[in-house]
Amino acid sequence: MQRRSLRPILPAAALALGLAAVGLVGAPAVADSQSPVTCLTACTAVFDTAGSTPTFTAPTGITSLTVTVSGAAGAQATTAGPLAASSVGGPGGSTTVDLGAASGGASFSLAVGSTGGASSVSSAGALIAIAGGGGGAGYIGRLDLPDQIFGTYPGGTGGSPSSAGVAPGSDGTTPLTTTENGGGGTAAGGTAGTGGDVNGTGGAAPSGSAIVAGGAGGSETVLLLNTAGAGGSGYSGGGGGGITRNLLDSDGNPFDVVGAGGGGSGFLAAGFTATAGTPNTGTGSVTFTYSFSPTATTTATTVQPGDNIPVVIAGLPGSVPFTLVFDGVTVASGTSDPSGAATLSFVVAANQAAGSFPVQLVVGGSVAASTTAVSVTRPALASTGVTVPAWVVGGAILLVLVGAALLVLRRRLAPRRARH
Repeated sequence: MQRRSLRPILPAAALALGLAAVGLVGAPAVADSQSPVTCLTACTAVFDTAGSTPTFTAPTGITSLTVTVSGAAGAQATTAGPLAASSVGGPGGSTTVDLGAASGGASFSLAVGSTGGASSVSSAGALIAIAGGGGGAGYIGRLDLPDQIFGTYPGGTGGSPSSAGVAPGSDGTTPLTTTENGGGGTAAGGTAGTGGDVNGTGGAAPSGSAIVAGGAGGSETVLLLNTAGAGGSGYSGGGGGGITRNLLDSDGNPFDVVGAGGGGSGFLAAGFTATAGTPNTGTGSVTFTYSFSPTATTTATTVQPGDNIPVVIAGLPGSVPFTLVFDGVTVASGTSDPSGAATLSFVVAANQAAGSFPVQLVVGGSVAASTTAVSVTRPALASTGVTVPAWVVGGAILLVLVGAALLVLRRRLAPRRARH
């Protein structure tokens, strides 16, 4: 996937203004769930508190960063009886945007959609992406007989952008007639559903920099308040559904149509690449995924016991503990500085076996990086420096031979002495 820097899209002046705005909001900057600080690959920071507007600062030193933005599903139908107990809203859109390694250290403003709400991510006041919210559900039945609900139908799906520009939401799905369904948002607000009794309202038009609301579903007070599906919010809002009463089926029985809302549209800013995901049937969320690529290097090539081996570490998360392992033995430990770097050394043990071994960087119990192999050699036994004359060596050999001959002779004479 192609990575694009934020810098061409988000100039320094805009970054300063955007960060100032974030400071005024005072929203939480801590993810609802996040990988441990020792995580190096496919680490995540998940924001899924519906309706929240938190901020996120990407770690420095990362080598990749994506964000998955998912809009929330629309509301269930306001009335669902025993004949149609299952009622779901339209799913929200979902898209994964490549933010690139250059975005390490950048701050992002988020919006997490609640029911029917879009989710978004922006930086320095510039909108990056919106995933549209789903439209509210509609149904067919009798408004004056709440137990006579024959079918419920989801609203339209929120837009999931995969290329720069607007990703349309889809229309509501209530069958038999199309006029009661709210229209999906496009580059303009979705059209309102029209009914014989009550109309919905249209979705809001784009603002260019923020999420806008979907239209409200038309409401009819019969026994209790009955409301058609509302449009999902997004870059542009979906239209709300309308209501038509007292239609007749083929047997002449009356029924009512309560239209579903349209899905809100999505949006992706120019200069980014994205992949549309599976529509989201739950609450909204924004998930950042990032990785590090640590390195460990040494200038040592061949050493002996007692020598120092220097090690330079880079590319770790900031302030993360680590250990160094050499030939299966932990030889040093430390903590990376705020930029993810560290420099340290260790002494080769006196009993270190000869051979070639890399220095392994271990983080959270796993090998994160290794140096090139370092060769360990053992010194040869030292010479005494004393030269022995040849005559001394020869004399020693002669004495050994004479001693051996005398021993043999003594053993032969011993029996004769015993007979006398």
